[in-house]
Amino acid sequence: MTILQISFIVVSFIAMMLVMILISQYQQVKSIRDQVHFIARNETNKNVTFYGKSRGIKRLAVDVNDLIDSFRKREIEIIRKDKESRDTITNMSHDIRTPLTSLKGYFELLQQTDDPEEIAKYNAIIEERIDSLSDILEMMFFYTKVNNTGYKLELNKLNMSEILMQTMFSYFDEFENMNIEPEIEVDENVFAIADESALRRIFQNLIKNIIVHGDNYVGVKLCYINKRAVLEISNGIKEGELPNADKVFDRFYKGDSSRHVNSSGIGLSVSKKLVDMMNGSISASVDGDLFTITIVLPGI
Repeated sequence: MTILQISFIVVSFIAMMLVMILISQYQQVKSIRDQVHFIARNETNKNVTFYGKSRGIKRLAVDVNDLIDSFRKREIEIIRKDKESRDTITNMSHDIRTPLTSLKGYFELLQQTDDPEEIAKYNAIIEERIDSLSDILEMMFFYTKVNNTGYKLELNKLNMSEILMQTMFSYFDEFENMNIEPEIEVDENVFAIADESALRRIFQNLIKNIIVHGDNYVGVKLCYINKRAVLEISNGIKEGELPNADKVFDRFYKGDSSRHVNSSGIGLSVSKKLVDMMNGSISASVDGDLFTITIVLPGI
């Protein structure tokens, strides 16, 4: 054989091998495409499989699977948020309807009487129900706001002691009406890295929870522990309202079987969300007839 003939045979062999490789890769890509079409058109947990030796196509299969997993996670998140939204609307409807129904009843009673004492009593009840409804609507609005992915906090060095005492003082009348004098052990100048509006909201939610569900005793402690600001707020538990410490931060959780007209059941859930956003931790515990919430925030 001449060199030309040998060269022709080699080139032909190489060309044939290249064609076979191209055909094989085409079949492999077609297999991946068919699998992607099947996965897209059917509810399945199946991923793309590839058993060839081509590193490039193997990498393609891995990337396609990563994309499929990403879409599945998004779908799961969308379903979760949709369910959460529907549950929120259901609970909101119930919580708003309860005081509205009550208001309607007291307005009817008010129209049916000329007794000044009864008029004063019904007016006071109606005013309390309106305030409760306003609190529920405001809390619902804030809950929606804080769960928005675009909601951000501005973290700064804050005097947690001052903010806590200011908030406690603003609820002096409520504690007095409960015949409770809070036991306060707040160290001076306990600083934390936090958002001021979020911190005030947390304190308000915790105090409102005490006003609705607490009884006999309120204790507040704030100090530094291992360079972290640690807050403990405790309250006595009303008879028949033993809370589940593992569930108190769940949305719309309520410790008693009845639904209070002045409680939306999301105050502690909002508090947990805000604490998490400030890189802190929040927990609850029950010891006998004492319910305690502990918050730990980054200190200075």
